[in-house]
Amino acid sequence: MLQKLIAFFMSIVAFFTGLFGGGKKSTKPEMTVQEYSGYVYGQNISYGKDERHLMDMALPADAAGKTIGLVLLIHGGAWIAGSKDIFSQDYLASFARSGYAVAAISYRYLSDSVHMEDLMDDVEAALRMIKYIGAIRGINIEKCLLTGGSAGAHMSLLYAYSRQQSAPIRPVAVVSNCGPTDLTIPAQIENSAIGSTAKMLELVSWATGVTLSEKDYNKKNSQYEKVMAAARAESPLYYADTAVPTVIAHGEKDSVVPYSGAVALDKALTARNIRHDFVSFPNSDHGLDRDPDCTMLVNQLLVQYAAEYLN
Repeated sequence: MLQKLIAFFMSIVAFFTGLFGGGKKSTKPEMTVQEYSGYVYGQNISYGKDERHLMDMALPADAAGKTIGLVLLIHGGAWIAGSKDIFSQDYLASFARSGYAVAAISYRYLSDSVHMEDLMDDVEAALRMIKYIGAIRGINIEKCLLTGGSAGAHMSLLYAYSRQQSAPIRPVAVVSNCGPTDLTIPAQIENSAIGSTAKMLELVSWATGVTLSEKDYNKKNSQYEKVMAAARAESPLYYADTAVPTVIAHGEKDSVVPYSGAVALDKALTARNIRHDFVSFPNSDHGLDRDPDCTMLVNQLLVQYAAEYLN
């Protein structure tokens, strides 16, 4: 087992590459399933009706008759961009060869008709399909570690903390890389590198399904209070009572997602005696690319959490 973990760790030292977005929207790609040395890999598997309901998945070749854990990878991109394609086949294979099921999903983008709860439904639908595919191959997939960067980290946290009762595969751990923990933070709305205050308010409105104009935001009126209440319902911080073991990785110089949100989550989990590791990147912005020692530590923790909570 130790040799497997060492090999697994060495294969994911580039874990942060591409986590925070990028990739183009798929246009009805062909599904492929092939067997490789040590694993089976399926690409562009449909898990729902929308054209973005696609996932790539890998399973250990020798897992039939076994109970194994799942690592679910969720891409970033401010909930309005990005794709599963940032996670390479080799990266997924590294998990499968270490004995885990693994899947990378695309999901619908936020819009005036698609809200955060719809994205949570997408994660749930993907887990349901993964459970089904595993069962077809005689594999029981019981537990899940969710991980991603930025928006994908937020979705990982929110789903693991708030959807445990309905999850087809039980969330047991999260690794969050610069994930927003509180959508109500003024610094994120007013000073974000993503865009203007108006754009950020539009994003919050899409996430909650309740419109918040700049005028209402500035006045802090009843509409503002209504939207902030809805935003708290989509913020992982406010589900700390039902949190699972969590790795929090965040850059102290993050210009996109305020570092204060990570600090607040650390304090909330500490107060509740919930197992977590807070890795603060002192020199890094949102890309977490200026502190290689911290990157190495988070990769080690990913391996450790997978070994402790999925096996």
